[in-house]
Amino acid sequence: MYRVQTAFITALASLVVAAPAVSQTIATDRPDFVESSSTVGKGSVQMEGAVAFEKRSALVTEAETFTTPFLLRVGVADGWELRIESDWFTRSTTRGEVGQLTTNGLADFALGAKWAFFAPETGDAPSMAVLGHADLPTGSGDFRGDGMRPSIRITAEWSLPGDWGIGIMPGVLYDRTGDNRFISGIFGAVVGKGLTDSLRAFVELAFDQMAGRQYGGTSGYIDYGITFLLNPRWQLDAGFALGITDQAPDSGFTFGLSGLLPR
Repeated sequence: MYRVQTAFITALASLVVAAPAVSQTIATDRPDFVESSSTVGKGSVQMEGAVAFEKRSALVTEAETFTTPFLLRVGVADGWELRIESDWFTRSTTRGEVGQLTTNGLADFALGAKWAFFAPETGDAPSMAVLGHADLPTGSGDFRGDGMRPSIRITAEWSLPGDWGIGIMPGVLYDRTGDNRFISGIFGAVVGKGLTDSLRAFVELAFDQMAGRQYGGTSGYIDYGITFLLNPRWQLDAGFALGITDQAPDSGFTFGLSGLLPR
């Protein structure tokens, strides 16, 4: 097993280092919550993978969750891409007065599509895209959701002088918990700044659920992080999150690697 892992890491490193110059530069949808307004381009494939950790406390209990989120993006036409994503392998650990309980399993998969429908010639207007997703009950055990949960989001991005950028993403999610079906709001706003040609930083306000208290309430957080271009095809990223509502995790961290295979 060690030899297999070593060979995989060596092969991945060689791809990162040896990637030739290409006209298309990777643009990821992570690590922030607001999705990009661009697609990967017809015939291109992009993989965005990560590890993530979050922690929350409530009275006498403490819960920690480890996940391995990934997003696969495939360009099928100009301005169109298909998407598959999941938190994939998940480990949840709860500690309380009665001891510790750890549960392992696989999270639900989601299928979706993105359409980049507006790309302005100047920076005065935002570039815009619409995303439709459907979370499917494909997970294992405690990590399986209740039925299909469709969502739609619109993202808009402005390029500003000084290598600043602003993005917003409103949306709605049709969710269900047991026999309860409800509509939840989604919203994110992000500000980013290029620090060098390869390094970029961002800060963001995000609400991944805005619903009535009887449906789980509102989950909101502030997150911030960086992205670093290894070359035009490969990017590293790291992000940190702090919950600002009772329903959100207290804190979170993610570290990711994304790669683009252009046509």
